[in-house]
Amino acid sequence: MICNKCGKEITGEGMAFCPYCGSKIAVAEEKEVSREAAEWIAKAMKKTSLPDRKVILEEAKKACPDDPAIDWELLFIGTPDPKPKRGSIDFSIIKSWALQMYRNPGDFSTERKDAMRRELFDSPQLLAVLATYEDPEAKHREYLERLCREYVDIFLKEDSRLMGTIFGIRFGRNRDKVIGETMEAMMAQVEADEKLTSEQKEMLQEAMRKALH
Repeated sequence: MICNKCGKEITGEGMAFCPYCGSKIAVAEEKEVSREAAEWIAKAMKKTSLPDRKVILEEAKKACPDDPAIDWELLFIGTPDPKPKRGSIDFSIIKSWALQMYRNPGDFSTERKDAMRRELFDSPQLLAVLATYEDPEAKHREYLERLCREYVDIFLKEDSRLMGTIFGIRFGRNRDKVIGETMEAMMAQVEADEKLTSEQKEMLQEAMRKALH
């Protein structure tokens, strides 16, 4: 197996979590990943640059056109905002950035929030990939949970303002408490989002709770 988080090969059997990074191991569903596709994915996941990772995955798609695992990994690479806010850094290449609309909704236009919402629930790319699995809803929930985990790792744990650090020195804030409070506030924003259905709200809030645990 290849860990979806760190890209390392896992040789043990019956393992629930990756021995290298601690991420939950996704149980294979209908189709096993071919060895060739697994090797391509491992090669791509070694790249920290998402544009570089995308190039490798697109090459992998040509080499293994029928393997859904490659399309699945491509889902987690976003598209840069065509109209980024002036003076701000555009994190849109990181797919989990779409969740930022529930942390600071005032930072985004209505048009941009609609686009971010589509990335979470019904973009053409997402719907096409989900359709290749026997249980699209379960796979969609897995997709949202992985996005939420990545969001916590990248945009909460590494936020020096939130964590209370300067030059790597921590000021004693309780990290788990701060992250929990932030995610609770985000879940409240999800609940208040009138453009989400009740099912979509439930799916996203559940993914956020699982990411916290």
